[in-house]
Amino acid sequence: MQKANTNEYIDNWCLQRPDETHEEWKIRLIVAKKNGELNGTKFPLKWSQIVNLLGESVSSDHFRKYASGVYDYYNYKNQDNVSTRVLSISDLHFPYCKPLSTFEKYIGRVDILQLNGDLVDCAQLSKFTNKSKYVSITKELIRARQYLIDLIHLLNPKKVIANNGNHDLRIGDYIAKKTNSELCDIMPSSVLDYIFTDGFIDYDNEIGTKTEYSPLTHVFKDSNIEIEFTGKWYSQFGDTVFCHPRAYSSVMLKTAEKALYYFRNEGFDFRNIVMAHTHRQGYYVIGNSAIYEQGACCETRKMKYSEGRLVNSQKEGFVYMCFDEHGHAIREKTKLMSLN
Repeated sequence: MQKANTNEYIDNWCLQRPDETHEEWKIRLIVAKKNGELNGTKFPLKWSQIVNLLGESVSSDHFRKYASGVYDYYNYKNQDNVSTRVLSISDLHFPYCKPLSTFEKYIGRVDILQLNGDLVDCAQLSKFTNKSKYVSITKELIRARQYLIDLIHLLNPKKVIANNGNHDLRIGDYIAKKTNSELCDIMPSSVLDYIFTDGFIDYDNEIGTKTEYSPLTHVFKDSNIEIEFTGKWYSQFGDTVFCHPRAYSSVMLKTAEKALYYFRNEGFDFRNIVMAHTHRQGYYVIGNSAIYEQGACCETRKMKYSEGRLVNSQKEGFVYMCFDEHGHAIREKTKLMSLN
């Protein structure tokens, strides 16, 4: 008798409705379960049953953890005029990047994942002479691509927006130095071109094989996740510019201030600057504009770029931003997250 009641309840309420997407259906079930609507003695519905009903290929424990983030996101998004939430991370410097577990608390709480440059370190192409401890650029590229795929799957945003950093551009600089200008015209200028839009092939001449790696635009083409690579050192969402300049000042927030005036002079319509590159964290307001230096999402102590140079210690972290329906950043809900 209990089984019949449960099936009747599933048929009349829990099945996907004609007017809702799969994601809307999933959220409805998660919210109902977390609110206790599916926990009663008359019509109990376990997490494992919800997983099976939705056709999810994960364990009930994994889905329950994911559901907690979705539920928090649902409640947060439906109050205080929050329409879009952006997680901006930069300076991963793969393979020195922070582990994926660093971002687990944001599962189900990210609409846009903004990747603000220096995603790949390109150590073999650096000016440092001792390169014996670094992996090849090909292996670094392969592993960095997989890390980004895993990160996107973990957070499941609606959109990914990526732009270049100076380390990502090392490959273009290297090619320009080693070849003539005509060959440069047909070669990508950034490792992110390979990862996001072009793809690449790894040729193993020793054993005579080749392995093709599809670009992320292809990997996620059948998902609900939009992948956008700007090909520039900046990107913009709403009233906020995210940028990774090559300029650098040792004075706190000085580089971000220069970026603010640069984009103003170039005629950009914005109110906030979120800047990567400096591996520092800070925030202040100039007039009606706010500038942020977001920190680095890498294990800075492992990089050893500044040994003996007596520079200030690097700050690890990222920015979590909330926007209203008009694309205006809600500053009181925007947070600089420190990882040090």
